[in-house]
Amino acid sequence: MSAIRIMVVEDERIVALHLRQQLLKLGYDVVFIASSGEQVLRQIGNLRPDVVLMDIHIEGDLDGIETVARLPAELHIPVIYLTAYSEEAILARARATKPFGFLLKPFSERELHATIQMALERRKVEEALRDSEEHLTLALDAAGMGAWEVDAQSRRIVRAGHIERVFGCAGQGFGGSLDRFLDHVVEDDRVVLARAYERLLSETAPLQVEFRGIRPDGTVRWLRAQGKAIPPRAERPQRIIGVLQDVSDHKAAEDRQRQALTVFEATRDGLLILDPLLRVVTVNPGYCAITGFDEAELLGRRPRMLEAGAQPADLHDEIMEALKEGGRWRGEIAARNRAGEVLPLLMNIAAVRSEHDSVVHYVAAFTDLTAIRAAEERLQHLAHYDPLTDLPNRLLAADRLDHAMERCRRDRTSLAVLFVDLDYFKRINDTLGHSVGDVVLKTVAQHMRGAVRAEDTVARLGGDEFMVILEQADHPDDIAAVAMKIRAAVTRPLTVNGRELATSASIGISLFPGDGQTREVLIQAADTAMYAAKETGRNGYAFYTREMTERVFQAVASDSDVRRALAADELVLFYQPQISLDSGEVEGVEALIRWNHPERGLVGPAEIIPAAERGGFIIDIGDWVVAQACRQIRQWQAAGLASLRVAVNASAQQMRNGRLLRAVQDALAETGISPDMLEIEITESMLQNEDECIATLHALKQLGVTLAIDDFGTGYSCLSSLKSLPIQRLKIDRAFIEGIPEDLNDVAIAEAIVAMAHRLRLSVVAEGVETEAHMEFLRAVGCEGVQGFFHARPMPAEEVAAFITGRAVPPG
Repeated sequence: MSAIRIMVVEDERIVALHLRQQLLKLGYDVVFIASSGEQVLRQIGNLRPDVVLMDIHIEGDLDGIETVARLPAELHIPVIYLTAYSEEAILARARATKPFGFLLKPFSERELHATIQMALERRKVEEALRDSEEHLTLALDAAGMGAWEVDAQSRRIVRAGHIERVFGCAGQGFGGSLDRFLDHVVEDDRVVLARAYERLLSETAPLQVEFRGIRPDGTVRWLRAQGKAIPPRAERPQRIIGVLQDVSDHKAAEDRQRQALTVFEATRDGLLILDPLLRVVTVNPGYCAITGFDEAELLGRRPRMLEAGAQPADLHDEIMEALKEGGRWRGEIAARNRAGEVLPLLMNIAAVRSEHDSVVHYVAAFTDLTAIRAAEERLQHLAHYDPLTDLPNRLLAADRLDHAMERCRRDRTSLAVLFVDLDYFKRINDTLGHSVGDVVLKTVAQHMRGAVRAEDTVARLGGDEFMVILEQADHPDDIAAVAMKIRAAVTRPLTVNGRELATSASIGISLFPGDGQTREVLIQAADTAMYAAKETGRNGYAFYTREMTERVFQAVASDSDVRRALAADELVLFYQPQISLDSGEVEGVEALIRWNHPERGLVGPAEIIPAAERGGFIIDIGDWVVAQACRQIRQWQAAGLASLRVAVNASAQQMRNGRLLRAVQDALAETGISPDMLEIEITESMLQNEDECIATLHALKQLGVTLAIDDFGTGYSCLSSLKSLPIQRLKIDRAFIEGIPEDLNDVAIAEAIVAMAHRLRLSVVAEGVETEAHMEFLRAVGCEGVQGFFHARPMPAEEVAAFITGRAVPPG
């Protein structure tokens, strides 16, 4: 038997050593000597001694009594106080901690030994009592019950026991009174419970009643009370004892059974209950409605769709084998209704087994797929045809063009692709509305369809762009004649809502195989020729030539095209993560504009921004970027990315006339996001003699928006002015990062920028970080954040959350 393990808490070293000698002499094991409460609290969990001998006056901020009060209750370690003082106030404090004994100094070895032994015996008794209570609690919990006892004369609740486990509050929550207990009962059930209790007292009949109780959180539970009078058959019972059981689950099961019956009767799906031989036992109205059969025609018979021959042999065998092996099958079948029509049905059939695992029933559910199949056909049509004009869409046109080229290769013939773009169609939409524009598009589509042969394809690619595929087009003169017919069809006068409208089209023509061997090249060539036709005055056509390509591609991002892209919702924002060098986590993203060009794919800001500046609508694009970024922040917050900051680049034009401030105010008001989630980036050059720009920055700061200087080090700004600007962050231009660590000038500049920023209490983000060497240098100089291809390229908004949650890059 191992020695009893004792912890001694005594701040006088000589006393502690003497006490240790006494304990060792008595056969105890002293596992630790502490001089302060802090030492005790650090060691008690690891050492778990059998007894603690605690001097009341010890070193540290905690005396012995406070230390005992902070011991983990779950350890149940007996504590014996040692003290040379007997003041009543101290003893009263000590008694409040429920010690296992007191020893007044000086004490003898015999007193010490006796006190320790009594404490150990008391611990055994308390452990046995706890075990007994735990067993009772487990038994009551297993039965879902709580015990109670009421004084029959005073109606006082003497014992609530574990009733709180059932009722959701402690016994004292009832105010110790049966009458107060009734306050926790649903009003309609109080009379029922009170009468049952009075009948118990008067007739001494056992109490058994169900009622609804109200928990402290307001939830209602069904409860069953059972009890009897003590002593039994007495004229005046002294007490009532019993149990309270939560029967909500049982009641819920009964409710579910009633609900299941209601669903069985009311659902539109067909439901059958079959016996082990697959004969109908019960049928619901939904099945009769789907199949047209009456219940009497079905009972006792096998459903026709499960008979041999009703399904293809392999499907019938599959169903029967699945029921035999696994007792379950799900799939689509064909069934004839009473009128002989074939219906597509989704059947779910599963076995219901007894406790001995034998099949007692099958339950089969049938869903009529007729409407779904019709919808699928409609969706299939919509997937390949334009919903407005009912012409083939881009997808179907591409497929037809691929097949047409294959036929041309096989037969050694030619074809032509005509790219048709309506001239000035945007004016119609802007001035007369999209409803009038839709009528124009549908009418023009019909006219174009009538201008070509039945075997030719006329498709709508989107917006006001159409494509025509002419097969067996071997002669340019014939193709030109068709182009003239299409132009004539488009220019036919239109009358919409009593208003006569004029339309025209520019047509670009490419030939297979001469202008391209693939679909993409042919369409691009025809598109290029269409732009050439527009350049020559519109309302005409042009055949593709090689010389057109370079000229048209240079103009594709022209002012009007970018303006159209903004109106057509073709502009999108990509986001490049900014990584904290301290934590390795994404601390923000920079919003970067892209043009989702219908033919060229993604076009970058190098083409978008100059065109917008030339066209005078850079402010409109800037307003759109701010609004879109704020909406995206709100979407990310709804998805759980609550602290993701988004940086937006501002243009010099936006900073003038308060336009940027209004755009930010409108976006924050619309989205309701916290202003510090939006960061506005400006360049140094915008600060040159721009009092209005600086005033705007201060106004944005007042809103709570975060401010940063982008491409720092390239604008030749006055460094002394930085300290007066309301900015929080500098971004080192990529030009100073690329040469690190080989270019010592770049190293010196980067170090200087970081040091200066820190002196101004600004954080620093480095752009263009692409190598591990960049990372190591920036970490060494104290740069807070990095942005660049080393971690991530700019990405669509929908990929940001996945990048953050799936990021495997270690911190730093």
